[in-house]
Amino acid sequence: MTKLDSYSYHEALDRAFIQLESLQNALGEHPVILEEKEAKELYDKAADNLGSLYQLLGELSADNRNT
Repeated sequence: MTKLDSYSYHEALDRAFIQLESLQNALGEHPVILEEKEAKELYDKAADNLGSLYQLLGELSADNRNT
């Protein structure tokens, strides 16, 4: 298993940000997402979950700044 250091936490935070931005840019304004209720609900859940992951990783990254 890889030893975690401060860079590991920052890297995970950055990757979560990239994925959230990608999801928002690729699907956030897509006509199908905007028109289909179930698709919109799933998109919103996915974006909310990635946002929550990003927030958690930010907290973990701050907590592990000096490791």
